[in-house]
Amino acid sequence: MTVRMKICNDSLTIRQTIATFPAKVSILLFFTFLTRLSFFMAWPFLSIILNRTYQLTPIAIGALMSGCTFISIFLGIYGGALSDRLGRKKLMIFGCLFAIAGYTSTALANNVLLFALGLSFISISFSWADVPGRALMSDLLQDRRRRELALQIRYFVINIAAVSGPLIGITAGLNSQKSTFLLTALSYIPFLFFSLFCLDADKPAHDDHSDEKREESSGTWQVCRLILRDNVYVVVLISSILCYLVYSQIDSVVPQYFLTLDASRAVDLVTVLLVTNAVTVVVAQLYLVPLLANIQLEKRIVIGALIMALSQLLFWINPSTSKLWWGGCAAIFSFAEAILLPNISILLDRLAPERYRGAYLGASTLVMLGLSLGRIIGGALLEWWGHNVFFVMSLLCLCVVFLLYANDKKIQKRLENDI
Repeated sequence: MTVRMKICNDSLTIRQTIATFPAKVSILLFFTFLTRLSFFMAWPFLSIILNRTYQLTPIAIGALMSGCTFISIFLGIYGGALSDRLGRKKLMIFGCLFAIAGYTSTALANNVLLFALGLSFISISFSWADVPGRALMSDLLQDRRRRELALQIRYFVINIAAVSGPLIGITAGLNSQKSTFLLTALSYIPFLFFSLFCLDADKPAHDDHSDEKREESSGTWQVCRLILRDNVYVVVLISSILCYLVYSQIDSVVPQYFLTLDASRAVDLVTVLLVTNAVTVVVAQLYLVPLLANIQLEKRIVIGALIMALSQLLFWINPSTSKLWWGGCAAIFSFAEAILLPNISILLDRLAPERYRGAYLGASTLVMLGLSLGRIIGGALLEWWGHNVFFVMSLLCLCVVFLLYANDKKIQKRLENDI
């Protein structure tokens, strides 16, 4: 990142602050980029792959993707609590193994059941590799400013991968081919070696606390009860689920919508949409971080939700197949995304008590419920109501605004204790 931007500490630029990161944080960010780069070569075209290879309907595609995601949600909560009890390293190793098995199965599948099994393993890997990885980054970066910057950078490199992945896939003729997932499986092998040989056998997160507290967080049901009693966190988690439900339309429902508009142009339109999306997010993040630095965290999310609602209305009003039109719509959607999603992650991270960070970040995988429900709800609405699905999504964005404003004082009080 070459732009010199100020963060909360006025004496340091972002570049100077990054230089203070531990080497393991930088390596984790690199592997995030590597694995997502290969991932984005094929995943954005998954709906088209399923339609062309297995002739699945929009509802069937949504149900398949949602069912696999439901599995990862509950295992993600369990994995987060387990990482507090057993350490991050073991969960990251299992996550990498699930990723390798899942992407390989998906690439080589000759029937829908094997393909679904691969998707299930992939979903588990996101919960068991990404969640402990994020928790480990937070463990290594104790101060709030550096944790927030690391999360912003993580989202930044994911979008760099989202720009590069589809372009590399198209250039190499790999897009819309499920065999491309073999490259993603290979990209997890060095990540696995890093987890095996370069990470210390970290101590459980509760070693410095009482046996009673350790016992309280050791079981899945205990963790669920603990988090359900945290009303502020639950409200933010529900808001996050709604945000991700709307966001999920970009890689599940919109490609299917393009197929209904003009099947011959679907791949081109998806490519324009996703590349515009990723490029806009990358560029916007460079300038939005300092621009919004003095705005309260939950108000940043409100701004993002309102712009996201506008983008959904633009999707709704014009059933065009113009690349220029969809590129413009994607730019507005992406601007909202650049504000909304990183700040949701930061807010969930800041609301997580330090001694239960793994458990809380494990619970944050419930945002995948939004992705899961978004795919099946969006697929059903598209099949039944056509483009009106996007009007419904704009209303859900307004629900997020209402929830955050209604709980503004409680959220602020909680965040003050984090400073």
